[in-house]
Amino acid sequence: MNNVLVKMKRAVDMRSIQGPAVQDVRAATLTFGTYKYVLLAVLVASLYYLLLASDRYVTRAQVYVKSTGGGVAVAQQLQLLGSPPADLKDTQLVQAFIVSQDMLMILEEKIKFSEHFSSSDWDFYSRMSGTPSDEARLKYFRKHLSANLNPDTGMINIRAQGFTPELSLQMVEEAIKSSEVFVNSIGQRIALEEIAFVEKEMARAQENLAAARAKLLRFQNENGLLSAEAAGASRQAMVNEMESELVRMETREKTLSSYLNSAASELISVRSRIVALKEQLVIEREKLASRDGVSVNDVNAQYQALELELKFATDLYQTTLVSLERARIESYKKLKHLVVIQSPQLPDEALEPRKLYNIATLFVALSLAYGIITMIVATIREHRDV
Repeated sequence: MNNVLVKMKRAVDMRSIQGPAVQDVRAATLTFGTYKYVLLAVLVASLYYLLLASDRYVTRAQVYVKSTGGGVAVAQQLQLLGSPPADLKDTQLVQAFIVSQDMLMILEEKIKFSEHFSSSDWDFYSRMSGTPSDEARLKYFRKHLSANLNPDTGMINIRAQGFTPELSLQMVEEAIKSSEVFVNSIGQRIALEEIAFVEKEMARAQENLAAARAKLLRFQNENGLLSAEAAGASRQAMVNEMESELVRMETREKTLSSYLNSAASELISVRSRIVALKEQLVIEREKLASRDGVSVNDVNAQYQALELELKFATDLYQTTLVSLERARIESYKKLKHLVVIQSPQLPDEALEPRKLYNIATLFVALSLAYGIITMIVATIREHRDV
């Protein structure tokens, strides 16, 4: 009996100890006195969106980068190698350019981007600060102009926000115009450098051709010949003919001397002819061997070298002409076009900010956060009191 009384007393003591802790947990879990701060935050946000928030107009456009040259087979080969086609690479470059610092500078010059978005006509929260840093201005710019790429279709979705419909339209139009100039400058810069290099080489080849032609003409004038090879062949033919004539005259002399007296006029005439041929043959052979102390073979070799130099300069000039035409064709193939799939239109309704959506989202998010924090606090208190 005494043991039962002791146990009942201990149970009463334990209830008296645990009672306040359980009551505190329940109070922390079920009491919503602090929830009024959530409602207050939602009320402030509602007043801002309904009374102060400036309307923003949205303009959209869809563009696609298309190459002038290049075949489907090449693009398929690149895809098989695991590399995106050239058009997709150019599209990615355009996407990066649209949201770059360079595009911001273009919009500053064309439409006074900072002046518009920092105007005091707009609410304090939406407008840009009067003296932002470059990083802050770029961040603000990217919030109001975006370019999203669809890798499946290769199309870029451009979206711009402005406090006036005219400005949002101008932002998209300038983005499209500047992007086309940019994508063309990528390939055209390389093509123009190639053309300039080929034109420089062509000018040099033309100068070499003119110099080789002038050198050959000067050599021909100095040596009094049209063609050294032809002149040498002609002189050699003359010598060969004289040698043949000499052989005939010597044969005739032997024939005549066999039956005529040595004093016969016909025999004397033949012998005189033989002597004249021999003397002239010596002279012609000397001319064939040298000309003013220079061998005819040397003259012919120099002429052939100059002629070969002229031929090489001519071939090189023709090659540079072909290369120049090929470079011009390749530069045309590298030309890109920014095809506008959906042209930008002047918006007639403000789509931003989405006031009811933002208020509802804020209410749900704060309520969830409040509920989670309340549960965490209650759990901590329960474990601490136990």
